[in-house]
Amino acid sequence: MNKLIKLTIIICLAYILFASDFLARSAEAASDIARIPLTIELLGERLNNPIQDEGVSVIDLRNLVIDLNNSNTEFREQFYQQLRSKLNRSQTPLGIDFSESLIEGEFIASKIALPTPLSKDSLSSLLTPIEQEKIAVYQNFYPEAGEQVPTVNLFRGSLKLNRTKFLGKVDFSNTLFLQRLEVSVASFFQETIWTNSLFGRTVDFSNATFNQDVDFNNTSFFGNAQFDRTKFVEVSSFVGSIFQETVTFDRADFKQLADFDRIICWKEAIFSRVRWHDRAIFSQGQFTQVLSFAKSTFEKSAAFRSSIFLGIVNFNDVSLLEQVDFSNAIFSPDSYLNVAGLGFDAAKATVLGDNGTIGKVISVDRLIGNENVLRNFVKEFRDLEQISDAIQVQYTTERLRLKQIGSEVFIPQIQQIFQTSWFGKLLLWTGLNLLLSLSDYGTNFSLVFAVGMLATVYFGLLFWLVDRCRRKLPTPILPERYEIIAMASSFAIVTLLTVLDIFYTTEQPWLTLGCIAILIFPIPTILLVILYKQGRYHDLIDVTYFVEDGSLRQLRLLIGRLPNIPRFPFYRDRYLPILWEKHWNWLNYYDFSLNNFFKFGFNDLRVRDSHLPILVNSLIWYQWGLGLLYITLLLWTLSRTIPGLNLLIYF
Repeated sequence: MNKLIKLTIIICLAYILFASDFLARSAEAASDIARIPLTIELLGERLNNPIQDEGVSVIDLRNLVIDLNNSNTEFREQFYQQLRSKLNRSQTPLGIDFSESLIEGEFIASKIALPTPLSKDSLSSLLTPIEQEKIAVYQNFYPEAGEQVPTVNLFRGSLKLNRTKFLGKVDFSNTLFLQRLEVSVASFFQETIWTNSLFGRTVDFSNATFNQDVDFNNTSFFGNAQFDRTKFVEVSSFVGSIFQETVTFDRADFKQLADFDRIICWKEAIFSRVRWHDRAIFSQGQFTQVLSFAKSTFEKSAAFRSSIFLGIVNFNDVSLLEQVDFSNAIFSPDSYLNVAGLGFDAAKATVLGDNGTIGKVISVDRLIGNENVLRNFVKEFRDLEQISDAIQVQYTTERLRLKQIGSEVFIPQIQQIFQTSWFGKLLLWTGLNLLLSLSDYGTNFSLVFAVGMLATVYFGLLFWLVDRCRRKLPTPILPERYEIIAMASSFAIVTLLTVLDIFYTTEQPWLTLGCIAILIFPIPTILLVILYKQGRYHDLIDVTYFVEDGSLRQLRLLIGRLPNIPRFPFYRDRYLPILWEKHWNWLNYYDFSLNNFFKFGFNDLRVRDSHLPILVNSLIWYQWGLGLLYITLLLWTLSRTIPGLNLLIYF
């Protein structure tokens, strides 16, 4: 029974498709039959009796068969001569309507248009002041012709070619259209040339079909340009074209090479749902607003080399079968490449771009549904050995993950507050936030280093404070003025430089500084407040807490070293108190902080284990614990940013 139902459905669908195709062909055949041949007499009648279309006089040449073949020389000459004479002698602009007509032979627009020099002094007296002003504006956009004043073929009125069929070559080159041009559902069976033309108003090529090469090189569109559902069977060329307003190629179909080299789009350029069967070239283009290829399919390569993008480049839901090349392309700070839903649908599919640049502009609006897209980019960039771009995409992924987890954690659902899943997401969110804020998720070594230096000088200042400023009464134990000035100035200089570096190297410097403050300020501040509030009363009150290994003085790697001196007597004998009376003594505190945080230093500095206040010891161990986390972050970042250093690259 199920098979019978399926078979019935298939037969019905086939019948519907056949019937619709038959009706379409029948309608087209009926239209062809309804056309009447244009004669000299009928032409004269139509020229002398223009129709009114939206309040404008239009020459009615609709639904005709116009024979301009070489075999029909007399009619062809009369056609061009009479039509041109009527248009050029009219005091008011006349439009022409060729809709539904069949034009046989070569159609040359220059033979009916008004030759007009683009010079204010040479304009025809027939032109109205408004027309003269427009032509003066268009002159600035027309290609230079040396020292000679360029001349264009002027159409003062509208031109309609809706459903018109051109069986021969069509030449509209070097033409200026002051009014709208309608070419919807037109068919061009031979080569079509629009080179160096200027379109002053809206141009509509929707559903048109170009069966041979079409040339729009160096054309300028001053109104909206619509090429929706247009079919380009052979090579199409728009090299050097300028679009002043929105241009749309929605659902267009390019069977062969499509060359948009050096085009300029001042408004939106929409190429959504376009099928590119062959190469697409957009090299050296300039796009000031949105450039959209949403849901398009690239069966062959696409090139955007050396192009400039000031707006969003939309590649969402695009299907790639070969490579797309963004080499040497320039993206403004506000532009990015939206790749949400992008599909790598073939083994050769890839997105190329400059190392260190392309990864920064790749963007998706959310992580859900785009995990595979971002994962494919990471894989492709690693295969191309563009490690920095791969890491940047991973950074983007984790930022989206952080945003997603944050929305899940902080959605007000009271019943989830004490559930394990909620607590786990909170911990993950916190960890991701720290990784992104302190290292851009392992992609920014400069940021990580600046964070470490800021923490190092801060703890160095704290250690100097607890060691040198112990009490004022009854016997002062305080540093000299020189030491105070040296410590304060060094701390201020290093802090200022690191903060400036943080603002320069990360997109969210205040968030980074906030995370640093949360880690290094609250607990040390509490320990210091308690320490100075209760005072210090212990033996060896006037002796430093810090000792150094006096047997060696060299740069040392101290990852496994603990901050307290060992208990073995022979080792203890090697450690001597640091020298308070030396002018360079303040450097020892920075050195100790460097040991604790970066796990290397110039001397093996530690703290004594006798008569050491527990609060001072807690402060030192707190920094040492932060140092373990920091050195892990530092090594992880190095392994992700330096090619070949794969120590922690998969973590």
